[in-house]
Amino acid sequence: MADPHAHTLASDGLVAPRQLVAAAAAAGLSAVAVTDHDCMNGVAEAIEAGLELGVDVVPGEEITTAGPSKVHVLGLFLSGPVRMGMPVADTIQAVHDQGGLAVLAHPFMPTYFASITPAALRRLLVHHRVDGIELRHTAVTTSARVRQLDAFYRLHRDRLGAAIGSSDSHFGAHDLARTVTVFPGRGAAELRAAIEAGRTTPMEHYLSPAGPPLTDRLRQQARSMGWLTWQRFRGKVGREGVAPA
Repeated sequence: MADPHAHTLASDGLVAPRQLVAAAAAAGLSAVAVTDHDCMNGVAEAIEAGLELGVDVVPGEEITTAGPSKVHVLGLFLSGPVRMGMPVADTIQAVHDQGGLAVLAHPFMPTYFASITPAALRRLLVHHRVDGIELRHTAVTTSARVRQLDAFYRLHRDRLGAAIGSSDSHFGAHDLARTVTVFPGRGAAELRAAIEAGRTTPMEHYLSPAGPPLTDRLRQQARSMGWLTWQRFRGKVGREGVAPA
């Protein structure tokens, strides 16, 4: 099992990369992807920890695409960060140009921001294909939208790639591995092969941690809406090759 969508203090998570990997090891995962928002600054520390703890770390990024909707795309198996603010199709191409896999993050959410809509996804698939889509995730949604996503996936599976399950963790052991991706084999290489072959299965409620305390939830929201927004404004996050101070 793997959790292919998790955050650290490099963006709006509340745990260090080493803490995230330790939580993955404790959860029995064989791989975890570090996918901080618009940067890859936590990846090196996470890989080092993974070598010590027996967890493969997938280098990744959750990329914010162009406004106004700013759809989020997960880039997995990246060699370097992808610049934020490009159209969705260009973002997918940039991921593929460096040999990575492009996965649509938390689609069909009942919000306009950060999540691709059915109409926008239908337009995208006319000319483009993605490597996977988060068929099960832990972001806010409704049962009706989950059913709509399942039906859409059945109709367009050849263009949508693998079915992915992710926790979108921001709190390490408090929320990692709530939803995971099950795949044949073990480790990052076999996870990649399974995604490319469409042989993955999302599993909800793999773990059911108690969740973080309210104070941590408030701190995370402040970090996401305050600190991370300020870093983007300053150009410290989101520009290819530029690390936050």
